Amino acid sequence: MEDTTAIYLILKKVRERKEQLKNIIAGGIHSFDEYNKTVGEYKGYNIMEQEIQDLQKDEEQRDSKT
Repeated sequence: MEDTTAIYLILKKVRERKEQLKNIIAGGIHSFDEYNKTVGEYKGYNIMEQEIQDLQKDEEQRDSKT
């Protein structure tokens, strides 16, 4: 499997999970601890998505320089 294919598959899974978490948060969470955990997980997926996108940009810039 090519690196780019793997990256897109990972991004797809991250985005799917983020959407699930967004729906859970929008539906309401009864426990404040559970809310904090869910929001923290959502933020973590945001960070992962951004890092993956930054890695892609860096790779593309390196490819264009060569």
